[in-house]
Amino acid sequence: MSLAEAEERKKNYRFTTQLKTIVHGDPKTVKPRRVVARLLMGEWAEKLEEVGDEFKIRFRGGVGYAPKVNFGSDRTLEIYFIDVGQGDAILIQTPDDRRVLVDGGKNESAHSYLKWKYHMKKYPTIFDAVILTHGDADHSKGLIEILNDENVLVKSIYHNGIALRSGGTLGKVDGGYLTDLYDDVKDLGSKSSQLSPLYKEWVDAVNSVRKRVEAHNKKPESEKVETIDFKCRRVDQKTGTVSIGGTNGVQITFIGPINHGSEGSPKLKVFSNDAGKTVNGNSVAFLLEYKQARVLLCGDMNAQSTDPFVATHGEQVLHSNVFKANHHGSEDFSTDFLRAVKPWVSVVSSGDYPDYGHPRAVLLGCLGRYASPQVQTPLLFSTELAATFSPISAKQVNELDMPAKKMESMSKEGARVYLYEKTSHGIIHVRSDGEWLAAGRTYGREKGPEGLRVWQWEAYAFNLNTGEIHNEIPG
Repeated sequence: MSLAEAEERKKNYRFTTQLKTIVHGDPKTVKPRRVVARLLMGEWAEKLEEVGDEFKIRFRGGVGYAPKVNFGSDRTLEIYFIDVGQGDAILIQTPDDRRVLVDGGKNESAHSYLKWKYHMKKYPTIFDAVILTHGDADHSKGLIEILNDENVLVKSIYHNGIALRSGGTLGKVDGGYLTDLYDDVKDLGSKSSQLSPLYKEWVDAVNSVRKRVEAHNKKPESEKVETIDFKCRRVDQKTGTVSIGGTNGVQITFIGPINHGSEGSPKLKVFSNDAGKTVNGNSVAFLLEYKQARVLLCGDMNAQSTDPFVATHGEQVLHSNVFKANHHGSEDFSTDFLRAVKPWVSVVSSGDYPDYGHPRAVLLGCLGRYASPQVQTPLLFSTELAATFSPISAKQVNELDMPAKKMESMSKEGARVYLYEKTSHGIIHVRSDGEWLAAGRTYGREKGPEGLRVWQWEAYAFNLNTGEIHNEIPG
């Protein structure tokens, strides 16, 4: 399909307006009508034809029929907290069809999800912004893989300016402040030999996507969506607000790390002799705003960094409807910070391996305790807890054709080996039209017609004006 054909097809795109929309099979051939899909608010569908009071639609995964009144022509803000195990990867799709990617996890999960969602094997995908909160592997390694994808183009890459060196060092420190920061990765050319192997890969990936953008810009106008002005830059609270999209876009206000110097001579606080504490504490933090919806994302910030963070910004800036819990639900947090954020919906992104004991019970309890008093029933989601597994039968184990030595190493003498497969990734979905905020996750896969997988939704909707929670959106 050409770009022109794709743009023409968009005229028939519709988006669900109710919290949950049930899609049924063809009324002429299937009786009683079977449920073929359940769609969350803001889900995409292509209108194929009108049949009475229903649309025949093509949705992601199949074709079915749903009430006309459940659809509108306007997109919502979509946020996907992708299940990447122990790590972070967050996809933001704006109401005017722009894309922002925050971190990429440590494995291929985020890349696989993006390839499925955007058909990246066939079409190039443009990200208006890619944000690396900090250079730890569970945030950067999967992002490196994504940036190296030949069908990925990026307009702007934002980072905290801390280059990770070999041996766990961070560069020059002056008076308790880290001053050896960079803006564009081009600035690291003379320091390449000092960088850790992983950070060298990050630099190479940024330069790879830069070259890809340059090649894209040289194509004839008929073969490209737009000309891209590529940027790679360091950000902090002095950077201010970046607009993604037009009048129906979103605002991203960078509020961290805290730059204790000037724009021209930045200084970041050293929080510990442990370099990892300083890297985490100086994560890129930002507030995403769309009309009345506010989303706060702060990477792996810790207690040492969030206390001065609160002093700098105050509750008026930090209070958010949606909050991604810092550092995968670690116990290294500040209750003063949570009091300032007062989240309505909290999301923890963590995994079973490596086993750091995340999310910690004390953090989960405090997220509920310090939630906004405006909402009577705050929500707490976990990517780890939302994932589901099913046992593999003995027959399926044999079909794996696993080497005998591998099987032997997996079991102790006299013990049986139990294997499980992940049947549902723990993606947490957040949607907003600026007046309503929906959040949910899938569970309970059912077998539908022609091999379709039909999921149940645990989903809730907040009225952003009142804070009231609903199981459906009135209207």
